[in-house]
Amino acid sequence: MQTCSDSVQRRAASLLMAALLALAVPAVLAGEDPPESPRTQAAPTPAAELAQWFARAAQAYENEDHGQWVTALENLHRLRPFNHDIMRQLVMGYALTGQTSEAFNMMLRMQQQGLAVEWDEIEEVAPLRRHRLYGHLRDLMAEAGKPAGSVDTLWEIGPDHPMPEALAWDRQSGRVFVGTIHHGRILVRGEDEQQFRVFADRESVPPLRAVLDLLVDAERGHLWAATGSIGQYRDSRQAEFGRTALLKLDLESGELLGEYRVLGDGQPHLLGAMTMSEDGTIFANDTITPVIYRLEPGGERPQPIISNPLLTSLRGIAVSPDARKIYVADYDLGIMFFDVAQQGAGFALGIPETLNLGGIDGLYFWRDSLVAIQNGVTPQRVLRLELDESGTRVAQVATLAKALPEFDNPTYGTLEDDELLFLASSHWHHVDGAGRPVSPPLPTVPVMRASVDQAANIVVGEEILEELRSQRDQ
Repeated sequence: MQTCSDSVQRRAASLLMAALLALAVPAVLAGEDPPESPRTQAAPTPAAELAQWFARAAQAYENEDHGQWVTALENLHRLRPFNHDIMRQLVMGYALTGQTSEAFNMMLRMQQQGLAVEWDEIEEVAPLRRHRLYGHLRDLMAEAGKPAGSVDTLWEIGPDHPMPEALAWDRQSGRVFVGTIHHGRILVRGEDEQQFRVFADRESVPPLRAVLDLLVDAERGHLWAATGSIGQYRDSRQAEFGRTALLKLDLESGELLGEYRVLGDGQPHLLGAMTMSEDGTIFANDTITPVIYRLEPGGERPQPIISNPLLTSLRGIAVSPDARKIYVADYDLGIMFFDVAQQGAGFALGIPETLNLGGIDGLYFWRDSLVAIQNGVTPQRVLRLELDESGTRVAQVATLAKALPEFDNPTYGTLEDDELLFLASSHWHHVDGAGRPVSPPLPTVPVMRASVDQAANIVVGEEILEELRSQRDQ
């Protein structure tokens, strides 16, 4: 078991690194006014405030000033309420400062949200262990960390295809397409084929770079790819960083039919997740500068339709069947929805307190629900979120899969009818900044399948919550 001093130093280093990363987040999006001059004494941007509290938290813990550490963590939790690690550290901080009720309140909230922590392995929560509620919550959270879900593995993508990131499924032909980051290839595998083969690469499609997402438009015979140059792409060049495009390929041959570049504006851009409305309009998220783009049929280039300086890191995107609402997963802030008819007015998706929506990558619309692939919490899981009639609130939640042994940061997938195909793991944390394996060889990446309509909705019984609340101060 780590000593308190050892864990202090490790957490301090982690928090300082997070602060540096937060400082790198652009505060102004393309098209926004520049920051006010210092003499106006404008309030700090959300990114700057976040960085300040990260730095204060790191410094306080390095100094073993637990009171100031808790204050900083409380402010970080205010800014990032879904962050699993901040919540865990708050329990530790409350325990160290004798705030027993607050510690159990946070543990209860985490348990209600289905989060798991091995509390017996954390020395800092030792003061809580004499209370009966500690054992009860510990056991419930340990149960939440056990594998569950009805899924099966279709194939595995081997280490010869580093950093698979995108999946698309042509249900009519039975072919599955995979897009990779490092080689910038699009792979394909038919129903009767034993392995993936190259469908398109830079040699056959010159504008192709790292592939962030793929989308099949079977009705029009197109395969769409979101592509751009990043450090992990093997042929990346500094001069190309921040350039990105949507590519339209022939679904049968892979021939390039169109290239639709994001117009340069002095900001770096990288198109990631895509979704499509029934008329063939493509909506895509920018993963670097948080902007949502739209490419209409016949359009010459993706047009920015929504930008908001409060957004942090856009991941999955889904569109309602009537194309009036766009749902976007922000990795730090949860799920937002935007009303296209109201000039992109945006709102946070309404959720119960028992739902944590942090760390979502893939996001897909299914009937009256959203399907989310969530890797930024423990346990990692795939959820179905049933929406109310307005489409603005989550009414019920079902877990399709969680804590499976194959899960190693599940990322994105593709949804056809009621079947979700998804990448159960990722190479991002197994490679360096140039996309080279840190400890060769790279692990295989399973392609898994889940039936979206099989999981039962889960509702936390009020009698259980009341029992836990009654024990909270014991």
